[in-house]
Amino acid sequence: MLLERARPGSGGQVTVLTRNRTFGRLLEAVLENWQLGAGAEAASSDVVLVERGLAAPQDARRVVWLSPMPLGAEPHLEVPLSLTELYHYLEKLFFPQPRHHIRLPLEQSVDLNVRGVWLVGQLLSVSDRGARIACPARLPRGESLQLDFKLDGYPLRLTAEVIYEVPAGDGSGREHPQAGLLFRPLRPVLRLALRHFIERTFVERACAQTGIAENDPGLSWFNLVPNPWVDLAD
Repeated sequence: MLLERARPGSGGQVTVLTRNRTFGRLLEAVLENWQLGAGAEAASSDVVLVERGLAAPQDARRVVWLSPMPLGAEPHLEVPLSLTELYHYLEKLFFPQPRHHIRLPLEQSVDLNVRGVWLVGQLLSVSDRGARIACPARLPRGESLQLDFKLDGYPLRLTAEVIYEVPAGDGSGREHPQAGLLFRPLRPVLRLALRHFIERTFVERACAQTGIAENDPGLSWFNLVPNPWVDLAD
């Protein structure tokens, strides 16, 4: 999901069955943004997410209940739904080497300080542990750098280490080398804020995609934090 580098596995098909149509439409839009098929018939899906209280389709290959309470050993996700927990479940289901951190694609500028020299790069994605950037200069693996950027208007200054690099290519958006970064160090409270920001942004994008208002009651089915940065000290 959120393909940045080719990897083995299948995107998979997911069906959502719920009486709350607004929630269902939003969740399908989120799944599509994760490069998953959504909205297909249960029989042709790899997994069916079913609201507890509805009958599970008899022809479903795999059923995961959406429930307001724990269900013991039955496969389930609790509602309000954590997108991070759903992401982890689907990553393990569809990929032999699942990613452990939900990633949000972005297209915004970032100021980079590399060995005392400031450069302007592009922030391509962010997770609660790292980021992917494009930079005019090649950044070798193990390089340390500082990033200055804003998310949702909140200013961030983070230190990171390059953990992989991708050479520049001929395709659009590949004019500069790219690098995968690991934030070091990262306070637990900031890591949690990043995760909350990512979850909320995916739902906001789903609202924009479907035309559903961000104050619609259907959003209460998602476990969202209105202000991810509220617990961070100035």
